[in-house]
Amino acid sequence: IIKPYEAFIKPKPSFHDYELVKLSGRSFTQNNFVQFLKTLFTEVEVKNAILKYLIGTSKFWKGATIFWQIDKHQRVRHGKVMLYNAETGNRKKNQDGKAFITSVRSILKVKDFNLNQCLFGLHLVNESNQKTIALIESEKSAIIMSIFKPEYIWVATGMKGGFKFETLEPIKDYKIIAFPDKSEFKDWEDKAIELNQLGFKIIVNDWLENSNYEKGTDLADVYIDEVKNGVANQSDDLA
Repeated sequence: IIKPYEAFIKPKPSFHDYELVKLSGRSFTQNNFVQFLKTLFTEVEVKNAILKYLIGTSKFWKGATIFWQIDKHQRVRHGKVMLYNAETGNRKKNQDGKAFITSVRSILKVKDFNLNQCLFGLHLVNESNQKTIALIESEKSAIIMSIFKPEYIWVATGMKGGFKFETLEPIKDYKIIAFPDKSEFKDWEDKAIELNQLGFKIIVNDWLENSNYEKGTDLADVYIDEVKNGVANQSDDLA
């Protein structure tokens, strides 16, 4: 019999062994996302990004990447596994049009794993003196933007629904500039208004929303497009 109060007790989160993160930090010539980064940036910049975000490589699909979610206490909450095209940086899809995406816990068939996600890049907050956090949806884009705009700590929600109190609470005391994908501005702005009433300091940047880019475009797409086409950064003044 479940007692009434027990129904509201949130189960304790499960964690992966940090050794898995270390073991995944190799074989980068077989990591499509890392190879794509090398088409945009120098070897040194890519190496620094790998070390900073602890980018992992998975053998589950040839060329796959692991994005580890590590919290402020260096606990590994989640490992998202994704497959990208090494030339375009776009997510690869199967014959049904579905993206190749899974998790470390699924690959390892971990039983009774209580997933409690955190921001991707959250582990960087304690390591930096920077007081402004830049928030974006995609892990891939957080890494790319951290090279283009290193004056911010770049973190990612990892999903559209990740822009919420539970996920953002660990960075409540920081100035946060949020960069939603094109067409997501209103949802993030409405949520930011709610969160700011609870003591957050969130500014939702509307530059992309007011641009001519197509729906679904994110900030990294713009910067990549500018690099590929040799255009001066029209999006430089983001704050």
